[in-house]
Amino acid sequence: MDGEMGGQMDAQKDARMDARMDGELTTTQVADYLGVKVQTVYAYVSRGVLTPVRRAPGTGSLFALTDVRGLLQGGRAGRRGGPAASDDVRTQVTEVTAGRLAYRGHDVADLAGTHTFEQVRELLVGMPSEAPWPGRGERESLTTLTGAMPDRTGVMDRFKHAVLVAGTTDLGRHDRSPTAFARAGARAAAFMGLSLPGAHPAPTGGPTLAATLTTYLAGSPADLLDAALVLLADHDLAVSTTAVRVAVSSGADPYSALLAGLAAADSPLHLTASLQALDWLTGALHDPQAAIDAALTGRRPPGFGHVVYTEQDPRAQLLLDLLEPECDRAELAALRTVEAELLERRGWVLNVDVALALLVCTLRLPRDAGPVIFACARTAGWTAHAVEELREPGMRFRLRGVYSGPRQS
Repeated sequence: MDGEMGGQMDAQKDARMDARMDGELTTTQVADYLGVKVQTVYAYVSRGVLTPVRRAPGTGSLFALTDVRGLLQGGRAGRRGGPAASDDVRTQVTEVTAGRLAYRGHDVADLAGTHTFEQVRELLVGMPSEAPWPGRGERESLTTLTGAMPDRTGVMDRFKHAVLVAGTTDLGRHDRSPTAFARAGARAAAFMGLSLPGAHPAPTGGPTLAATLTTYLAGSPADLLDAALVLLADHDLAVSTTAVRVAVSSGADPYSALLAGLAAADSPLHLTASLQALDWLTGALHDPQAAIDAALTGRRPPGFGHVVYTEQDPRAQLLLDLLEPECDRAELAALRTVEAELLERRGWVLNVDVALALLVCTLRLPRDAGPVIFACARTAGWTAHAVEELREPGMRFRLRGVYSGPRQS
């Protein structure tokens, strides 16, 4: 009897281990996955319909993805006509919860300000990702191309062309090994930094991304810039990251995959959102009451609200904390007043776009500094997810279209 009980316990343990390998979801994620309220998930648990596999400090109950998927298939979900199965992408790169962000189990609060962007990139990618610094001939090719662009050319277009140059000057461009992807990611980031007007390899501090960006973002302390890069290095399966994984799944080379990410990110709904937040912030710092009134009687202001964070955006809070010694106290107090009112009255979380906008205002950086930092930082996460996607079956992202147009009679 004892042997039988032991066997059952071993089997249950194996099942729990299998569940963890397949993926786990928090209570909030389960509700979002099923399209139901959090209270409904609690009801499922109380009735024994769904059982947590374990509890984690600060996170609460964790549920096996296989169990939740079983509820979806059993018709208990609130989804109707949801996306295809390709929305279930298991990843070991980044974990995002209601108020926390962690890279491979390391909280960004412990990384920002203590680890360089290059160290965090290596952590995310899972292997060293150093690449030879662009040589003189490569830099000349980049300068020739960017020099032919109109003066009004934006930084995102500069970055796309920079990645093209990085790819076309790489003899091993079509190598799709993990190490080649890691190398290409670091190489592309270096070319992006050097594509900015007046940017050049920093004479001191070594060829780091932060040091290179400071030659364009004059007035930005390298350590503060490095911390911002760390905070923005990855954010799970954002739309641009998904685009990178789709490109990798289709067989694209590393540089083409990064270009897919840049194309998807070049949007006021994604990477360039800090520009809208910057325009809003100027008035809000001058007259916080007017900003509150406008928000409560009109539309949600840019830089507030988030699809994942319901308590706080940890990236925003950490960046604001790092900025505090540099900020005007009255302006920071004004922003905190607006933040508190909109969170309490509307539940709108101040997100990282506002924090980036404050960085630009405080340090008097070029208007496009937010997208510059964001795009360069995110090359680390895109590379990490690209390397992870290499282990998956090719061409697995195939949405099923449900035809709703006219039909032949």
